[in-house]
Amino acid sequence: QAGAAQAQTGTPPPPVAQGDRPATAVPDPAPHPGMRRYKVNLPPPAVFDMAVARVDADGTKWTGAATMTWHTDGSRYRASVEAGLSLLITRLNLLVTRSEGEIDDYGIAPVKSTEKRARRAETATHFNRDAGTISFSAVETTYPLLVGAQDTVTVPFQLGGIGRADVNQFGGDIDIQVANDKEAVVYRFQLVGEEELDMKTGKVVTWHLSRPPKPGTYSSKLEIWLAPGLNWYPVQIRVSEGNGAVTTQTVSDIKMTEAGK
Repeated sequence: QAGAAQAQTGTPPPPVAQGDRPATAVPDPAPHPGMRRYKVNLPPPAVFDMAVARVDADGTKWTGAATMTWHTDGSRYRASVEAGLSLLITRLNLLVTRSEGEIDDYGIAPVKSTEKRARRAETATHFNRDAGTISFSAVETTYPLLVGAQDTVTVPFQLGGIGRADVNQFGGDIDIQVANDKEAVVYRFQLVGEEELDMKTGKVVTWHLSRPPKPGTYSSKLEIWLAPGLNWYPVQIRVSEGNGAVTTQTVSDIKMTEAGK
């Protein structure tokens, strides 16, 4: 692993990764009640335009666009991702995910997230803090709500907040419970190292984090590139599926917005 004491250098913002589906529906038999608490200093509000590039398992290539939003007034937040692929002259809206909730001592604290995929009904995930559970509209299974739990929209911003608060926290593995529309599992992120991305906005120095596949839990690889020089925004997100398909979202433009707007 790259040393966590690497100097912070300029970097830009990325998009949010979704599309992760654990390979099985078996809950983790050993909940993690003693999840590590991280220092978190969340980045300021912004809207991100992203380019989407996908390569299917058979080599077919697709391109598209996505918009990611992050709004917070310091006590509450709203976040969303809308992604689509281009089919000739039309745009297929593949995924719309939204998340809203509060900001607490552990960082982002989702209350509800929704997901709408093409040709599928919208699903909702509920973070029931009073009951200490995570529940879903799509399935009856519930999971224990662990401290610092996130959803697929918020996890890149939570990671950015961890780096923004104290970069040395990346000196060890970062464990975060992440809920999608059916399951909630612990993602273990590792620091790959410092990398320079050649982006539309120019060359940007990033910190590359990776969550490798975990047999029996999730079959895909999730990678997030954070930009220290750009408020630790996530500037690139990549999901490599177990079947070989790869989807990469790269930020092409960032617009700072007023808090709470």
